[in-house]
Amino acid sequence: MSDLDDLALQIRSRALPGSFSVIVSDIDGTITEDDRSLSLSAAKVIQEFSDKIPIVLASGNTLCFTRAIAKALRTNAPVIAENGGIVLEEHDGVPVINNSYLPEMREALAVLQEHFDFFVFDSYDRQTDIAFSKTFDIEKARHVISGFSNLSIVDAKYAAHLVGKNINKGTALKQIADMYGITPENIVVIGDSANDIEMFHAAGMSFVVANAPDYVKKEADIVLDEKFGDGFAQAVLALEKAGALKLKL
Repeated sequence: MSDLDDLALQIRSRALPGSFSVIVSDIDGTITEDDRSLSLSAAKVIQEFSDKIPIVLASGNTLCFTRAIAKALRTNAPVIAENGGIVLEEHDGVPVINNSYLPEMREALAVLQEHFDFFVFDSYDRQTDIAFSKTFDIEKARHVISGFSNLSIVDAKYAAHLVGKNINKGTALKQIADMYGITPENIVVIGDSANDIEMFHAAGMSFVVANAPDYVKKEADIVLDEKFGDGFAQAVLALEKAGALKLKL
């Protein structure tokens, strides 16, 4: 029996036929390779399935980056950017932006800069969180800003993010469910990092690619055998084989 058959059996034991009508996937480390180049195997599967089922890209990256990737892959679906701070229903539509924590984040950033040396990413493009290089101990940084009770620091593997505590990919996933008139249980997610954990918990089923840290793997329903984009492709193809996707004819 092939690995795909084994995975399909695991899925059938957990999900009813046609359970999932939306796929939500992280970008960096999930549909990209280790060097952050786009995975050809993931791109092929996305383009094969995008007319059959919505494939929502959910990233810690900026809206302009996330929307550009979605457009290039022809997902024809909403996108989630900045760890859930921005949700875009249509690629050329008006985004829903939650930037209520940004003033407090700027204060916390100034405090961090007094204690650590790091680089702030995308400072002109970011609208709802602050991303910076991981050149110091994240736990120490969390202690330094512990007085900012509304904020947290998320380790997104390629960068650290200052975020509002009730803004994450899981809350954004619930917005996506509302957009489609479904429940979060009708959504399947694929990811690789700590900033994917909330959407693992919110969705009906979650997959984590093999390159994810062990503590992230423990939070997902199924750990894939394959890494990076090959893992994403493995999950989608196994879901199809298991009959768990509600595909358009």
